[in-house]
Amino acid sequence: MSEPVPFAEVRREAERHGFDRVGVAPAESLHEPRARLDAWLAAGREAGMAWMRRSPEARADPRRLLDGCRSVVVLAAFYPAAVDLGTDGTGRVARYARGRDYHRALGGRAKRFARWLEDRTDAATRVCVDHSPVLERAWAERTGIGWIGKNTNLIAKDRGSWMLLVEVLSAAVLEGEANGHVEHCGTCTACLDACPTQAFPEPWVLDSARCLSYWTIEHRGAFPEWVRGELDGWLFGCDVCQDVCPWNETFARDPIENAFEPKPELSRLDPVELLDTDESTFRERFSGTPLMRARWDGMRRNAAALLADVPGDRAARALERAAEDEDPVVRDQARWALARRSGAGDRR
Repeated sequence: MSEPVPFAEVRREAERHGFDRVGVAPAESLHEPRARLDAWLAAGREAGMAWMRRSPEARADPRRLLDGCRSVVVLAAFYPAAVDLGTDGTGRVARYARGRDYHRALGGRAKRFARWLEDRTDAATRVCVDHSPVLERAWAERTGIGWIGKNTNLIAKDRGSWMLLVEVLSAAVLEGEANGHVEHCGTCTACLDACPTQAFPEPWVLDSARCLSYWTIEHRGAFPEWVRGELDGWLFGCDVCQDVCPWNETFARDPIENAFEPKPELSRLDPVELLDTDESTFRERFSGTPLMRARWDGMRRNAAALLADVPGDRAARALERAAEDEDPVVRDQARWALARRSGAGDRR
């Protein structure tokens, strides 16, 4: 058996390929995280994300994803954390979505790192960028990159939680530097208290069916009645539980090299303009960004919901146009928004 690859060498190559943090752990079954996942699914916390129920064994054991897997490498990249106040009448976009799609921004770097690792060890690898069934935050915690906070985000003690993760599974033996990370949330409940929709029934448990990120990004079709007036200004995603985290308030800072190429104009979007945008223009403007995940129809639905609470004739006229839209979901949401503006409450 060849000697394990030293962690210092793995870290050097990870940094050379543009990652801010790296951790390594032996490939094994994650029994406790798997138990938490099973309990979460049993409670129906995944809402409409049926794919979360697929391959539960593989999520907890990377050896089911790569034959002969012996090591899990977790690569982390930070994204800009600067707070922007914006102006009234605009819709907020989650920070990670204000630039290149992270699948593209990080996937290529991770594949190049994996090729280096294959050349170095002559052992197979597999790159996992969110679309593979991997418990990435549990692995990041296991490798010592950070700990999973009460808001279920990974938090690094010296940088906060504004980061995205990629995993490289390897059939080679690699050295790690840490084994687990101490939890530092203590008695703080800032994230739980600030959630605009009370999406945390208890610490470390996120109910997707109450989460604005789920409703504005993943959900297809019409909003339930309670969601319609509760977007809290968010067009895509929600950052509230991270905005209020003391670790972010104290230690977060922008990365020196930004893989995501953020665009200031994507921090807040005009819901009137978005509602009036045709599909080809939408694709031209947002192609290559995470906003494509919500799709043209989903973003227009979100915009119509926000305009219920935006004063002025411009918003009203946009809703009146959308009230005759060919898309039944957009049409229904626009009519609800007009009724709300007229003081008709939640009547359609």
